[in-house]
Amino acid sequence: MSKLKEADFYYGAVLSTLFNNGISPMLIEGGNDRQVYDFTTDCKDFRLFVKYRSSGREGAKNGYMSWQFTFSDQDIKELKQYIVDDRHLSLGLVCGDGTLNKSQYAVLHKEEIKKVLEAAKESLTLSRMKGERAFRLSLGGGRDSSERIPSNRLF
Repeated sequence: MSKLKEADFYYGAVLSTLFNNGISPMLIEGGNDRQVYDFTTDCKDFRLFVKYRSSGREGAKNGYMSWQFTFSDQDIKELKQYIVDDRHLSLGLVCGDGTLNKSQYAVLHKEEIKKVLEAAKESLTLSRMKGERAFRLSLGGGRDSSERIPSNRLF
């Protein structure tokens, strides 16, 4: 009997979203903590590094949720190498919810990934207020100085 892991549901949701938008991947490397995919489209080739959090944390303000993503030393090393390789790189972040169909998907582009790496952090916090059209990437200094990440990105 083949048992499904929690990670399968989150990574599968990302793949399903991309498939439904005509984007087909090739798995490069996978595990419970992350998945790395290469994609070829009519417009460009890109690498997608995906991580997930199965649940977020409700903030003090009503309707505000945040998710903290932790990166291993190996994750950081690989992300830095992908940037050096000058590939189109995106970081897909699955922001889980106890009610799976309320989970959300955020994508950071290479320039935003660079900012996280330059801050020498081993984790990043992504938040979103109910009804907001963007996520907020905290790079220090709270929500007011956070970077806005459009919520409609796929890659």
